Amino acid sequence: MAKMFDTALRMDAAGPGGIPLLNNLRFLRHPAWYAFDRIAPAFPGPVVPLSRGNGSIVLLRGEEAVRRYFTDNDTFHRLSDGLFTLPEGRPWSRMFDAVITFNGERHRRSRRLLMPIVHRTAMEHYRKVFAGTFKQSRFASADREPFDMVAEFLRITRANLLTCLLGLEPDAKNVALAQSVSDLLQATLNPMVFMHQKDRDWTPYGRWVRRVAGVYDGFETIIERKRAEEPQPDALSILCHTTDEDGDSLTTPEIAGELHGLFAAGFETTAMSMTWAMLTILGTPELTVSDDETLDTVVKESQRLIPTVPLSLPRRVMREVEIDGSPPIPRGALAFAAPLLEHRDPAAFPDPDVFRPSRWADSRPSPYEFLPFGVGQRRCLGASFADLQIRTTLGMALEYGTPELLTTEVDYRIKSGATACPKKPIMIGVGRDGSSVRRCVTGSVTRLWSRLPPP
Repeated sequence: MAKMFDTALRMDAAGPGGIPLLNNLRFLRHPAWYAFDRIAPAFPGPVVPLSRGNGSIVLLRGEEAVRRYFTDNDTFHRLSDGLFTLPEGRPWSRMFDAVITFNGERHRRSRRLLMPIVHRTAMEHYRKVFAGTFKQSRFASADREPFDMVAEFLRITRANLLTCLLGLEPDAKNVALAQSVSDLLQATLNPMVFMHQKDRDWTPYGRWVRRVAGVYDGFETIIERKRAEEPQPDALSILCHTTDEDGDSLTTPEIAGELHGLFAAGFETTAMSMTWAMLTILGTPELTVSDDETLDTVVKESQRLIPTVPLSLPRRVMREVEIDGSPPIPRGALAFAAPLLEHRDPAAFPDPDVFRPSRWADSRPSPYEFLPFGVGQRRCLGASFADLQIRTTLGMALEYGTPELLTTEVDYRIKSGATACPKKPIMIGVGRDGSSVRRCVTGSVTRLWSRLPPP
């Protein structure tokens, strides 16, 4: 944990009181509620340390601070010196290296070589896959038994990733591979894995390293097969056959790292974006989603109020910097931006606590005020993939009739260090005639979505 933040760093700025180490750990455990409860009400920024006078972790607030955070890439580096230390010299040693963590020329090179997977022709293929996956889902089933929409959206997203990303059928063997990829990040929630980073079989860290190696072996087998085959429309085949104008291409370890990054960034996050959007539809009694335009406004409004990634991935401050008159942020600090807070700025979004999809008919926030996928060169490379998947799946689900919300108490919690998920299953009933009873939602999610229309 010492590599993540240095509590010896000082910063002459106001912030919450308390012991820096404890405040940092509380924040990393649930950054959304720390930002919402301890920072949002009292500290407008532009730079707020998590502990008064301490510069180990800082939160950047306001349009100018967010702009600097996402565009000043010489000062704010993607975190590449954190928890994920793997033994050097192995084929799988770079499994946590990807465009999502790179900086400088390395970032530009990887992004350039990855761009073909989100080309228009690739997206048309993905759209067909999304539609086919939905038709095999519980939403489209003749079985009218209630089911957990969280689990079903996860199944849909995993199947789409397997087919679109790897070109694999979502059978039991391939689903197990996808789950093993997703499980690698779960180790970040277990401090025992990283307390003693020794490559020994009997330690939690040693067992985790073996899992990393196993995932790499699975990827390597698929990559080599794809290289030997004729090009196919899935993303992996595109990567295996992509060479730029200078003859540059991604190596097998590089592709494996990018595949891991794409799974980590696109699996739970997309499924949870679908979940929160559907929850707002089913939990708003007077809302009717009758066309694509209305669905688009609902998705944007749910992303604004209930962000799936409430805080950005951290950046390391590489040199002392002042932002918009702030006290200097010390070199070595860990910096975050908070979509959760930026999306509730009343200057950009009047009545920010109100769920009002109609605001998007004339609302034109800047990219630094509404940032569900990041901004500019640091915008999530898979944003268009996720966006198309969300709108295709939700649109088809509502065509079958508005489901009935059976679980009304919903808690908002952080999973895997970054993604906001419901704490428990959310049961729905489908196959109804669209006239089912709408119920208002309770639970901690209503702290973000606090002013609900009357039932």
